Amino acid sequence: MLTHSTRSWLAGIGVAGAFVAASATPAVAAEDPFDVYAGDLLVAVDHGKLGFLYVTPKPEDPEPKALAIDLDLSAISSFATVDIATELWRCDTTGSKVHCEAEGSEEQGAPFFGYWVNVDSAAKAGTSGELVVKVTADGKEVTRKPTVTVAEGIDLQSDESVKVEGQPGTTVGVPGVVRNAGPSTAHGAVLMMQGDGIAEYAGKYRNCRSSEFGFTICTFTADLETDKEYQLSEDFPVGLAKAARSGATLHAYLDWWAVDDWETVTKDPYFPGMGEPGTGGELRLVERPAKAQRAPQTDVSEEWNSSTIADIAVKGTHYADLAAVGGSAKGKAGDVVTVTPGFRNLGPALLEWQQGLPLVQIVVPTGTTAVDVSGECAPWVPGQKWDPYDMSWGEPGAKAYGCTASETPAGVDYEYPLALRIDKVVPNATGTVTLRLAGDPDLKNNAAAVVINGTSGGNGGEPGNGGNGGGAGDGGTLPLTGSSTALIAGLGALLLAAGAGGYVVARRRKTRFVA
Repeated sequence: MLTHSTRSWLAGIGVAGAFVAASATPAVAAEDPFDVYAGDLLVAVDHGKLGFLYVTPKPEDPEPKALAIDLDLSAISSFATVDIATELWRCDTTGSKVHCEAEGSEEQGAPFFGYWVNVDSAAKAGTSGELVVKVTADGKEVTRKPTVTVAEGIDLQSDESVKVEGQPGTTVGVPGVVRNAGPSTAHGAVLMMQGDGIAEYAGKYRNCRSSEFGFTICTFTADLETDKEYQLSEDFPVGLAKAARSGATLHAYLDWWAVDDWETVTKDPYFPGMGEPGTGGELRLVERPAKAQRAPQTDVSEEWNSSTIADIAVKGTHYADLAAVGGSAKGKAGDVVTVTPGFRNLGPALLEWQQGLPLVQIVVPTGTTAVDVSGECAPWVPGQKWDPYDMSWGEPGAKAYGCTASETPAGVDYEYPLALRIDKVVPNATGTVTLRLAGDPDLKNNAAAVVINGTSGGNGGEPGNGGNGGGAGDGGTLPLTGSSTALIAGLGALLLAAGAGGYVVARRRKTRFVA
């Protein structure tokens, strides 16, 4: 069965998953006792940008502790200032030198360290300087020298959303429009398309390359003049999986980047490799000659106005029949027992990632208290507003829970482990599991019972009925802890390392790490 896992947290985050996967074996230089990532920054005149440090141990070593950071701002002080933008660090500034010491690193390892670089209004585009960073951990030192470069400001914008439709197994075309709201001509652009696994790039353009982690990059060399709008020469091809569920709304994300912003992201040592370019024609914008020499450019907008979300409605009659699976257990007062309610996808379609109204609703049996809850479930009150982006996931003690789900193929079960303390022995204490999926072709199997101390035999956990539980030894995966939690925390940091890449995830399905 699928349970709450790192995969479900990363589903649909696109580039984020790629950064995490690449970070599994950090590239620590042989001469360094640990790795410090400090990326270069492009900052527009009279603007600021967030930079950060990411400290990674060698694979066989524990997290670095007893951390201190020294910043030397001398080389950038003539055109920029730096503000420390983080918690869990005590910092003192003396002239152009900043010394910071981590709080709690003995127990938790390296906390996040961020800083804003603010470029003066009188700075000249093309000016640059090195920010000298020395990190001390466990008495050992590593030095990095990220470059801060003053850039021209551009502002790429696109439509917030478009709507298209198609049948499972077909290719749909997504319009792509970008405008340059200024203040400078944009010398080229980069389009990043992220699908959600069921809707992916289906073209062969020679200026587009895909990553195995689910995103595609298309580069354009034409100039985009200020206050002009540009359209793709052909609608962007997105292929819908044959397993896609009719009635579902899938998503493709089209993000427009300044060329130099994207190049800065790809310098990240954790950035995943890209595949070979296509062998077909060129996907174009309006063609204009590129300038021979120019200052680097960065997108200055503080709003998420260069991303288009394509809502793709799946048509046809290819549905997914979900069947509720209940649970049962027995125990005496004071015992904690575990049940694993959930559902089975009877197919034939794949169930896509669910984020809206709770797909699964679990009512806790009378006489029991939920003491450990799946991290994909949050307290739910019938009739009240359900906002999955602002929930206390995995919070114990509620009478009922709403649960989400990641992609579930036909023939696969999905569990939500639930540890229940028996406060009072009640014969046949019964809770429920109910399902809510638009277009489900069989509603008769959308409810099942969760029974504690039943007085009659169960049915072995068949879908649509009770059963499928166990006593205290039933196991299962409960909320994220330990290494999984560390991985998610690392994800947020790695995205920040990407500079502008930090806000890619900030627009994704709101399982989001906002940078």
